[in-house]
Amino acid sequence: MAVRGIKVGDIYEVEIKSLTQRGDGFARIKGVATFVKNVNVGWKGNVKVIKVGPTYVVAEPTTTGESKDSNQSDF
Repeated sequence: MAVRGIKVGDIYEVEIKSLTQRGDGFARIKGVATFVKNVNVGWKGNVKVIKVGPTYVVAEPTTTGESKDSNQSDF
């Protein structure tokens, strides 16, 4: 499954704007709600997509690799 061309394993550059009630970071990739584990508000960096839902994406921080499409990240 892919939402707006986002697939599991893709890497994107994001900035965390807020936290969810569960404590996950919230950002947008290509306008899609993205939940990032183990980050704080203001964190900037590359994330790897680990799950793609029908209207959302779950990702985790990564320290390696270039972002697939950093210009498409929706800060």
